[in-house]
Amino acid sequence: TLRMMAGALCTVLTLLALGKAPEQCLTRDSPWFCHDLDCPHYEVVTDIVDDVELRAYDAGMWVSTNLTGMDYDEAVRTGFMRLFSYISGANQERQRIEMTAPVRVDMTPGAGPFCEDHFQVSFYVPNHLQDDPPLPLSKDVFLDPAPATSYYVLSYGGRTNEKEIVDKATDLVQLLNDADLPYEFTSFYHAGYDSPFRLFNRHNEVWIKAL
Repeated sequence: TLRMMAGALCTVLTLLALGKAPEQCLTRDSPWFCHDLDCPHYEVVTDIVDDVELRAYDAGMWVSTNLTGMDYDEAVRTGFMRLFSYISGANQERQRIEMTAPVRVDMTPGAGPFCEDHFQVSFYVPNHLQDDPPLPLSKDVFLDPAPATSYYVLSYGGRTNEKEIVDKATDLVQLLNDADLPYEFTSFYHAGYDSPFRLFNRHNEVWIKAL
């Protein structure tokens, strides 16, 4: 593919000049559901059951925005547009940045029935900008380095919504409890990999932090 050829050319030219390949030239195969977009790199530690696995994610840079006082759909729409503005040039370098996957949503339920839920919407920073991403111009958008972390991940297809995401997270917690696997559940992630225009082979994930 063009991506593979470009990666190979980058490596060859840099090897001739420097004697080694820089990090931005190193390529890794992405899962099919990334659809040739840059994705955070992980290794599968173990398959637990069908559609549930333990993944070890590398440290990586994300760009994020926090939202509260709104429901899931409104939070995702608002957060997406803030981040889309950043990658469209609302950054200190006025740089247009390619889209990546997934759109990650950190969901923190309110502490009681009258407490607001909190959301954090994030885009993964493209691989070639991981070490030096441009700073956002908006006070509502910030660079968000994530340490290397392991997550239990439940995957499912189709279009999704807040109720289904919460139901899937509940199912995953029940599975982890039944298997006596340690986890942290102060919040959890939904990861969506598809634009609204993709009709088939849609992919969603729920992530819960492993201990």
